[in-house]
Amino acid sequence: MRLAVFGDIHGNLPALRAALADMRAQGAEAFVCLGDVAMDGAWPRECVAEVAALGCPAVCGNADREMLEPARPFTPRGFPDERELWEIGNWSHTQLTDADRDVLRGYRPTAGLPDLLCFHGSPERDNEELTAQTPDTRLEALRASPERQTVWVGGHTHKPLLRTLDGWRLLNPGSVGLPFERRGGKYVNPARAEYLLLDRTQEDWQPTFRAVPYDVEEVRRGILASGMPHAAWAAAGWVSA
Repeated sequence: MRLAVFGDIHGNLPALRAALADMRAQGAEAFVCLGDVAMDGAWPRECVAEVAALGCPAVCGNADREMLEPARPFTPRGFPDERELWEIGNWSHTQLTDADRDVLRGYRPTAGLPDLLCFHGSPERDNEELTAQTPDTRLEALRASPERQTVWVGGHTHKPLLRTLDGWRLLNPGSVGLPFERRGGKYVNPARAEYLLLDRTQEDWQPTFRAVPYDVEEVRRGILASGMPHAAWAAAGWVSA
């Protein structure tokens, strides 16, 4: 079986469609979505509908959870551009209908198969970051839970990852819709949809990381036409892959 695992779409419909087209071209037979589907992009409702049409398991990310809660008050934390990001996130919140939120309520804390566990941040918290720098002791503590699968796949960090520990593997496919990186002293969003293919062998899952370029101008045009606050600022952050 060839399984496609993807997430962190963040309302970016051109990226999602590019990723799904590539998954199908690569022969994916099944799909799992790692969450953070709608918030922060120009196409929140469309992305919810596109994922729902797959009929695949979807896990609830921290941004999905926030879309089901009352709109967030602004709380300064000293980060760059945080008010703009907060206002865009709240705009995303207002775009969803009750039917869209019913779809999000169907997302699960985790999903997977007997030897594969999928989640958003970690199996314990949807906003925990598991990275190459996460201490082994923290990973061992998580592995002591009832979830004993030997391959784990999480999202949230927007960074691809392959980490091994005593025969156990932690994978992250990166981000479909918001794979930010630092270029020229500032953060930008490359038009590159990242996801993961997992091929089932007799005893294991073999990973292939995919990064699919798409038209950056389509994203910019969509943002400018969306009616979201700070649209010109948001569109300017997108660059070619």
